[in-house]
Amino acid sequence: MIDESNVFIIVIDFQERMLPHIKNGSRVVKNTVKLLKAAGVFGIPIIATKQVKLGETAEEIKARIPEEIEKDTFSCYASREFVENVEKIGRKKCIIAGIESHICVIQTALQMLEDGYEVYIATDCIASRNEMDHEMAIRRMIQEGVKPSTSEALIYEIMKSASHEKFREILKIVKEG
Repeated sequence: MIDESNVFIIVIDFQERMLPHIKNGSRVVKNTVKLLKAAGVFGIPIIATKQVKLGETAEEIKARIPEEIEKDTFSCYASREFVENVEKIGRKKCIIAGIESHICVIQTALQMLEDGYEVYIATDCIASRNEMDHEMAIRRMIQEGVKPSTSEALIYEIMKSASHEKFREILKIVKEG
């Protein structure tokens, strides 16, 4: 299982220019913000990317992430700067949130699996323009060994118990969503 000491979060390409075209984009942003707020409370490292030529990251997301790594590759893991940042964190479990499921998310997830990472997708924090592309990406990732979950399920898995010292703070975040 994941916990606050063994996981990090990857936030992929939540750029304003793309969001109006993303199926359920506002809901995906809302769920991702919830996940990022919880990560902040737990002290979980976050790595964020921004695809070149697609503009700025949505403000709601940008407010919750550290600096962004600009990339021109679809897979984040094909970016040397991204890999260097992942290696600095030194953890082998990651949760991925991002767009688009069938392009950058899947390619990142599969490359990280190949390199020995345990990869989780917050299925309510990933999306594509087209529902079929999104569904096929999720199916393929699962077949390849990616572990599916939801933002709320992952938050509670990290917390483990109502006796966690951050329970009340996390409960507020979950209820906001």
